[in-house]
Parts: sequence; structure tokens; C-alpha cells
Amino acid sequence: MARYAAFGVERALLTDRQWYDYTVWRNRRGVSAAADPRQLRYVDPTRIRRASPFNPRFCWRKLGQVRGGDWDRDCRRLDDRFDDVHEALEARYVDGTPWEEIALPNAVAAGDRHRWHFATGDDVWGWVEDLDALYRSIRDRGYMPVREILDMDFEEAAHTDYGSASERFRPVANGSLFFGERDETMIFDWMDDIRVDIGRDGEVLRHNGRHRLWFAKHLGVDRIPVCVVVRHERWQRLRDEVAAAADVEELSGRARRHLDHPDMVDVRGSIGGASDGAAESRVTVER
Repeated sequence: MARYAAFGVERALLTDRQWYDYTVWRNRRGVSAAADPRQLRYVDPTRIRRASPFNPRFCWRKLGQVRGGDWDRDCRRLDDRFDDVHEALEARYVDGTPWEEIALPNAVAAGDRHRWHFATGDDVWGWVEDLDALYRSIRDRGYMPVREILDMDFEEAAHTDYGSASERFRPVANGSLFFGERDETMIFDWMDDIRVDIGRDGEVLRHNGRHRLWFAKHLGVDRIPVCVVVRHERWQRLRDEVAAAADVEELSGRARRHLDHPDMVDVRGSIGGASDGAAESRVTVER
């Protein structure tokens, strides 16, 4: 709980931009080829098969972290960890079953399940309406980065002040899964793309965004934008190696095998050996 208390203090004392700069500075100290956490990687959603062990709650404090250890070992398969959610989504969007006839929202409404996402009790019916709207948005408009939907840059979203403490903490509590109209956009809305972690061998692990990820797979989306939160230290060493090399011949065999990885796009530069197809793994910061 100490880190959550620290997060609260940081948010209370700092402006959005100050908070972001401080968080990135703290997490990237000592990292050679550090990435800008705002940068998006474009990945094949079908390759995200397992869930990161990190709790997505207050994940913002981990932006840009590099961690050692075995946290990327024995991660649970998404279908196992979120079996009830996936069953509900399949019933709705594959079988066409009305929400009123699906077990999960009924369990939440009846109090037999505490919540679904942040919805509790009868609020779950508003939540599933938002899911329907999100599904239609991805189906009809394609899968777009949140910042592109919001049509603003980072500086516009990063506030310098708030009218009250509740306004300051609201985006942290609620997120912006539903790509609809908002009265006001904040820094956490702007960065609310699917977040992932990267294991020692480059495996992309889901950090949050299980509903959007399921939609992308179901709708056959080839590439989705993701924001990397935590990298394994062994993976970061490969990024460091690629960033320091002037030619592919200088790289180890392991580094060469990962040149086309979406998380190498910002460090490989014009180094030889990266395929033309790797250019599809775009990096965007402003939009």
C-alpha cells in the first residue's frame, strides 16, 4: 500500500506534466536505451496470449520501469484468467445473446459478483451499453489510438490545475475504456491505450485492456497500438545492445532475431538486417 500512498502524494502535489516527468525520470534512471512511455508500439493482437502478473491498478507509477526477476515466468493464459468475461463477450458478440440473458452482468446486478470492471449493482447495465458502443466503434471505424480519437496532443491533455481533488483523481479511478464524448480530457485518458509488459524473450503480456483486446481479436484487427509499461531487464539489455550497434554484424544472434520486434523500432534506427515489414510497427507520440 505504500506505493499507492506515494502515488496519491505525487498526484496531490504535482501538475500532470510535473507528475509525468518525475515518474519517467524515476523509472528510467540507469537505463541506457530508455523508451518514452508515451510511444505506441503496433502489435498483432493474436500474439498477446498471456497476462502480466502486475496489478493494473495504479499502473501509471510503473511507466517505463525495467524489472528483473521471474515475474514473466508462468503467466496465466488470458482465457484462463478472464474465462467468465470472455464467455460473456462470446455470448454477446458471437452468439448475439441479449445482455439480460447473459450470466455475468446478471450476477453483478444481483450482487452475487462484486463488480465487472468498475460497475457494481445495476450500474452494470450502463457498462454493457458502453461495451456495445465500443464494439461498434472498433467494427465501424477501425482500431484507433485513443489520442487520435481525442484529436489532441499530450500537452493539451496534461492539465496544470484542477478545480478539486476529486477531479484530479477521477481519471485514475475510471479510465476511458469507452471511446465516447467526455466533458473534459485528462492525461490518463490520453494515455489509455491497451498497456502491455514485455518479458525477457520479447513476449508481449497484457497489462490491461482485456475487453479491447478481445474485440480486436474477434474483429480480425491485424495491428493494435499498445503502450509498454514494464520491461524485463534481460529484454532491456537487448534494446541497449541494438541501440549501441552501428551494423547488424555487431549484434549477438539473440539480438538479430529480435530486430523486427515492435519494441525495437525506436532503437534500431537504420541498422541493417531489419525487414521492410518492421516499418509497420509505427511509433507515435503526439497523435
